[in-house]
Amino acid sequence: MSKDNSTTTDMNVSKTRYFEVTKRDGSARIGKLRELEKIVHTPCIIDVVRDPVISSCSIWNENIQRNNLTILPYVPLPLDVPVEYITICKQLLDANSPVTLRVADQREASQYYKQPLDAKSPAIGVVIHPKGDIPEGFDVYVLGASADLANNPRAFTAAIIRTREHITPDSALYAPAIATSYNLALLIFSGIDIIDYTRATIDAYKDLYFTKVGSRLLQNLKELPCRCPACCNHTPASLLQLQRKERARLLEQHNRTMMDQELALVKQLINEGHLRDYMEGVCRVETWQTCALQHFDLQYAYLEKRTPVVRRVPLYACTAESLNRVEVQRFAERVQNRYTPPERDILLLLPCSAKKPYSASMSHQRISHHLGKLRRSLHEVIITSPLGIVPRELELTYPAAHYDIPVTGHWSSDERTFVEECLSRYLTRHPYQTIIAHVSYAYKEICEEVASKLSREIIFTAQDNILSKSSLDNLKERIQSSITNTTRSVSAVDVKKELMRAIADYQFGESAGIDLIPDGRDNSRISIFHSISPANKYLSHIFTKYLGSFG
Repeated sequence: MSKDNSTTTDMNVSKTRYFEVTKRDGSARIGKLRELEKIVHTPCIIDVVRDPVISSCSIWNENIQRNNLTILPYVPLPLDVPVEYITICKQLLDANSPVTLRVADQREASQYYKQPLDAKSPAIGVVIHPKGDIPEGFDVYVLGASADLANNPRAFTAAIIRTREHITPDSALYAPAIATSYNLALLIFSGIDIIDYTRATIDAYKDLYFTKVGSRLLQNLKELPCRCPACCNHTPASLLQLQRKERARLLEQHNRTMMDQELALVKQLINEGHLRDYMEGVCRVETWQTCALQHFDLQYAYLEKRTPVVRRVPLYACTAESLNRVEVQRFAERVQNRYTPPERDILLLLPCSAKKPYSASMSHQRISHHLGKLRRSLHEVIITSPLGIVPRELELTYPAAHYDIPVTGHWSSDERTFVEECLSRYLTRHPYQTIIAHVSYAYKEICEEVASKLSREIIFTAQDNILSKSSLDNLKERIQSSITNTTRSVSAVDVKKELMRAIADYQFGESAGIDLIPDGRDNSRISIFHSISPANKYLSHIFTKYLGSFG
């Protein structure tokens, strides 16, 4: 799948009946398992003893509860088991179990219960091995050997992506015995819907105390950083004096509380659309989590079709991984492959601004005011990290108008390389007679590197301060000297047409703009508005009163 696939739903056809997704943020989903003993809202943490999950390995037909989730028989296998062993175990189940793993879908599995697949049929789950076959149509898929996937980022990402790409969107994914309070966000981010408290219990008996930044041996703690009921009346020393069973009970209670708190936060972040921002920070707790996030970013197609094209919240690009976010890569790719710049002979390169959109910033307004009508002979492109380059016509789109980044004046080598590549590709595809860069510091160094790489002349007009009178006067003089009788210039109305065409191309594909806004039409009724949200943020909305005339 190409990097420019903007599909936001899975391609599999929905077949199941009990699981429903109601909200998503990338691969993370909020949903619910219906018609069980109780509605199970996901993502959730289940108690493998008390929650309505039954393993049919050890029960007979007459004991099956129709309002419970029933897991079909399986043979537990480790992650590194040879594939042929998985096949042998399947054959053993085929020969000895009343329900076999050779069933094609839930409809065949329901025959075991001697009841047609109707509203009264039980919800059915199946255990799959990361290397094994994946049958179709089950309500829940249990990822076998999940515990072995922790600390193995390559295997973890491969198993999640393989499973998610094979099963339908309305099937829940359950990863048992892997979740902790400090890896829970990664599990949900990756596409897992159900986890359990198994690690909370096991680690409690190892005297491991859960925190947001990993687990700590109880004897290494100077004080308890939590104020939950299990901790508020104790110190590490007092817990160590308790009998092992009582100490484990309290530690388990604390560990569960930490997981519950983290789950509540993750759900809130999914609803807000900020889970990725949070994930880039908390993945630093363990190296394998950071590595797993980077592996997911390398599998662009998996994340891209699950990531919305537009969000209602800002994009915070605060880490090195932000450069690989779907929103960033998608924008850069669309600028190169979808966007068609207006016909101009002079290109003006400008630095970005903290305020978005750039044209609303003090620096860009001063430049615009100083140049006046000369701007109609220019095409303006803004250099920025993490987006690379932003043509002026696209500054209202997402995420160009909605990102924020720490400004230190220092650019990392990855940032420089990415921006240089974006600018080089753009200038190679769209040649200009004259290129003027009104930039300084790192921006100037990037332009110099691109000029050297492409053997193109770039005229620099600014001293250290791009807003000084001498710098602005120099910019104006160089533009005036570059304008000839043959230099192309447009009217204010044409500028509006170009903006609308550019946004249409960006959203719908190359040439969409000219189809929606063809030449030779009455453009006098074009109106463009900036809508301001309650948070006083500019939103990327344009409105055309005359759009209906194109019907």
